[in-house]
Amino acid sequence: MKSILRVFAIILITLSSFAASAQNDDIGSGLKNHLFTGGSLGLTFGNETNIEAAPLFGYHLSNVVSFGIGGSYQYFHSRYYNESMNITGGRAFFRIHPLRPVFLHAEYQVLTYKTNIFNAPTYEVQTIVAEGLLVGAGYREYLSDRLSTTIMLLYDLNYTKYSPYSNPLFRFGIEWAFPVKK
Repeated sequence: MKSILRVFAIILITLSSFAASAQNDDIGSGLKNHLFTGGSLGLTFGNETNIEAAPLFGYHLSNVVSFGIGGSYQYFHSRYYNESMNITGGRAFFRIHPLRPVFLHAEYQVLTYKTNIFNAPTYEVQTIVAEGLLVGAGYREYLSDRLSTTIMLLYDLNYTKYSPYSNPLFRFGIEWAFPVKK
């Protein structure tokens, strides 16, 4: 786990040093002009049902750098295992926007859930804590001066058998920026 945190810290320091020279001319002054919110909803049906809601709240440090926090709730049901579970957790993310509308995304997340599918033959219920270090790129489509949609392709560098989804991960979302971008 320490090596994962070190890698994440190195990524953040590297991206922060790149962003230190970023201009802040479009955003304006005042806390309200730097905030954004949004999230994503996900639905999957078939042999596995997955319903997800993941709100986020962020801060634009500059036109190039943003960071924030978010939550996650997933309902998962597998017909194969005849198992249902509720997955909850949180995340912290960091983005670099080298070219508008493309961005690089790094995220640390912790998800917890209870299951018995990893304890054959006794099938005792256990609490799983799945930590993820997701990195990748995304594309933002501006629908107005405040509203945009995002699509990301992420890869979990800490993927294990306890991870609730497989690599790569596609994420679609919507974001509302409080400032009016010029």
